Amino acid sequence: MQDDLLRQLHAFGAVAESGGIRPSSLVLARSPATSTRAVARMERILAVMLFERTVGGMRLTPAGAGVLARARRIRDELAAVHAQALDSCQRAGPVAALSALFNERRLQLAVALALLGRMPDVAQLADVSQPAVSQAIARLEADLGQPVFVRGGPRMEPTDIGSRWIIHFTRVLHELQQLRQCAGAYRP
Repeated sequence: MQDDLLRQLHAFGAVAESGGIRPSSLVLARSPATSTRAVARMERILAVMLFERTVGGMRLTPAGAGVLARARRIRDELAAVHAQALDSCQRAGPVAALSALFNERRLQLAVALALLGRMPDVAQLADVSQPAVSQAIARLEADLGQPVFVRGGPRMEPTDIGSRWIIHFTRVLHELQQLRQCAGAYRP
């Protein structure tokens, strides 16, 4: 299984936009060491340096600026889902913080389920157990405070709002795919 680039991207965006590790730690509610590790892991995943580390702090490299643009587009897609979840009249429970949506695996499984309609098929495609798929979808739905899929028929279909969210999730996954593919273009 590949690294969850989406989680690392969330931390990277906070570091870049807040101006450094320490201020991002307050935004992310994480220790500075955790933010440092997330940025370092992302640099390893992409094999590119995202920040110049200086005595005065951290400054985005040209590669970092390109990655930040993608991070913002991804955040905007997930923020739209989060806002719709908060405003939904179908909401059955509390909506988790936006940061809970930064889970690449859950988004992949939700998109696959929307396409295939059956958890066993998704499990086989993703090379995980069916309970793992079920748990990931249940957690995503809990984070959004409402069902994303209608259960009970031969196929699981997205709810009306779930169909809109799948479009956002697909865009996020496309941005991540492009980021992985284009990372080499950012290298000097």
